[in-house]
Amino acid sequence: MDNIYQESVQAIRDGAKFKIDFPSRSLKLNGRYIIRNGCYEGELGISECNEDEFAANVEELYHRYKHSVPSERSESKSHRYFMALPERNLSDDDMLFGEGRDKAQIELELYILCQIINGLKWNPERMGRWFWQSKVDKDLVILKSWIEPENN
Repeated sequence: MDNIYQESVQAIRDGAKFKIDFPSRSLKLNGRYIIRNGCYEGELGISECNEDEFAANVEELYHRYKHSVPSERSESKSHRYFMALPERNLSDDDMLFGEGRDKAQIELELYILCQIINGLKWNPERMGRWFWQSKVDKDLVILKSWIEPENN
């Protein structure tokens, strides 16, 4: 893939299924590895960033995911790293203007995976000993074991 991030998001829009695994650094699209153990062909499509940029980008992507519109397919997933609002708790604006949940989910999870592959390091002084929790939305939590699985 020339741009893994953009092409994966487009594939999800077109109905592809996906699975992201942070500890193994992997992305599967329709059962086929695109990223396996941090190895891939082509370009990730996401450039490196510092901790502040990472936090701000993740908070924005999480907000879009949390307020995304669920579908039958998105609700049938057995594994989720993050929780979104159930349909009954979404506002009218969320229902009218919100993104599809699958698209919002891959944008969030693949962004984090790309930053991990790009060399994101856990900073215990800024991120905490075991997990980082957003000050903007307390529901947004990133576990240290996702970033540094071998150190747990």
